[in-house]
Amino acid sequence: MSLRIAAHLCGCPKEFVDDRRRVMEVVQHAGYDGVEGFSVESPEELVELAALAAEYGLHLVNVGAPDPLSKAKINATLGNKAAEVPAVWKKAGQEPSEEEFGVIASSVASDAEVFQRYGIKAFHHIHVNTILETTEDCARVVERLPGLWLLYDTGHLLAANSDPMEVLRRWPHKIAHVHLKNFWTQDPQAGWNRRSPDFWQTSRFCDLAEGNVGFDVKAALDGLVEIGYGGWVALEEDHPRRNIEDVIRDNREYLRSLGY
Repeated sequence: MSLRIAAHLCGCPKEFVDDRRRVMEVVQHAGYDGVEGFSVESPEELVELAALAAEYGLHLVNVGAPDPLSKAKINATLGNKAAEVPAVWKKAGQEPSEEEFGVIASSVASDAEVFQRYGIKAFHHIHVNTILETTEDCARVVERLPGLWLLYDTGHLLAANSDPMEVLRRWPHKIAHVHLKNFWTQDPQAGWNRRSPDFWQTSRFCDLAEGNVGFDVKAALDGLVEIGYGGWVALEEDHPRRNIEDVIRDNREYLRSLGY
């Protein structure tokens, strides 16, 4: 079984993302199957973007839109089987109370129902400072919101001191989308604290080959194949420090070196 690999544009320079034809050229040349990170505001813009992607043989993944209903319709039109619901953020980084979580659950479930109406799996991003941040958060959300799927983001799990492989082991069939990235910290032996004021000065997301916290990228990919994962794997370096075109190329080449 092969995995479908997309380039994800999160955190990329705006001037690069805005040049959509250049993005398609770079992503195609690097050997990706799709691209994630675009949003559209109208049916006319969707047609133009989809036509451009078709020129380069690329699939549009998890396309953004102004509201959940539009997003569901757009991704259904593109033939996507999963898309992202709006993230729910933790207030001041604090865990929501049971009462607060009940309100959150109702709102997220409502969005998920809209997606399900169009045959779309609704997934929420595992992301620092959201209701899905750690493995403990995953356990709570999976239990309370059975209609919601996971966006398995390896970099954010690492940043939150959680083991990406544990999520893969515990909830293999709740993963509807993947953001694959690695994590670097100034002193991995000393550890890191995402709540520390200087966290993003001493730690960061990084190229897949550059991580220094022990994350085994190949093991994660092998695990996805073993569970029969059929969704997209988006390679993401959030806010890259190097030329974005080099990052896109090098991350894809690194996966090839691992057999993917």
